[in-house]
Amino acid sequence: MLKIGLIGCGYLGSRHLKHLCKLDGIEVSAVWDNSLSARDKAVKEFSIPVASSLKDLINKSDAVDIVTPTSTHCKIGLEVVNAGLPIFVEKPICATFIEGERLLQEAEAAGVMIQVGHIERFNRAFRALNGIAVQPRFIEAHRLSFWNPRGGDVAVIHDLMIHDLDLILTLANDFPIQIHASGVAVVSDSIDIANVRLEFSDGLVANVTASRISVKSMRKLRLFGNREYIALDMNKGTCEYLGVGANDSEIPMGAEAIGEIGLDDMQRVLYERLLTAEEGDALQLELAAFRDAVITGSQPPVSGNDGLKALKLAEMIVSDIEVHQQKFL
Repeated sequence: MLKIGLIGCGYLGSRHLKHLCKLDGIEVSAVWDNSLSARDKAVKEFSIPVASSLKDLINKSDAVDIVTPTSTHCKIGLEVVNAGLPIFVEKPICATFIEGERLLQEAEAAGVMIQVGHIERFNRAFRALNGIAVQPRFIEAHRLSFWNPRGGDVAVIHDLMIHDLDLILTLANDFPIQIHASGVAVVSDSIDIANVRLEFSDGLVANVTASRISVKSMRKLRLFGNREYIALDMNKGTCEYLGVGANDSEIPMGAEAIGEIGLDDMQRVLYERLLTAEEGDALQLELAAFRDAVITGSQPPVSGNDGLKALKLAEMIVSDIEVHQQKFL
């Protein structure tokens, strides 16, 4: 049994603990949290032992799951790295790019694997793209949510938008060369709503909007290609594909013709199909991926480098917004 220690038993940490207890091949060695009530809750609900200290938890474990406030990720992560244990750390990887870079450098020097908790990679809608040759030329992302003070200590870019930044960087397999961003603080001291246009060297453009002061919840990613449109609803876990073929023979298996588009010689067949992936809880799938990477010594699906790139882009967006805000002061 792989012994995984959990650091952080708050709202999200308790969800991690629930799924860790369900995974085959895993034993939760112990939990640790600065909050006595959080530790007591873990013991009461899951009968998991509480470590006497962070060092004690590390000594009892083969790997560590860090689900603490982002400001503590670097300090805790470095202590785990120094012990030589693999790490799963919730997104963002650290509070700042400098901290994340230091953690990653120390981990690479020690040969320690880090997986970052960008959970949307495991969303059923995004997993449905596996095996599909996707080459988007324009991406539009909307991530809107109700106000929750739990994430109000950081900008909405780090709180919510970073999910879509990671997905876009994954799809583009590149880093943007131009960033144009705007955003405002409405109910907190940080940016609560933001929009950014990302431009890539190959011509790909992504338009990303995130808000935590919306009256409705939305998590949608739309991909526009030369002959395709793909709509991902991350809330529903669905992936709808609309394509264009020269004639009926170009309609792929499982797709349905829904009409025609174009004029005269340029007329094309429009078809639709639903792309699917196996059902599965995204959090449980990413923790299972971490387990498998530790056991096999393989590269995790969301590496420390992936997490660092998303954090770097998030910081650049915040910086661009702040520069624009200064012009109006």
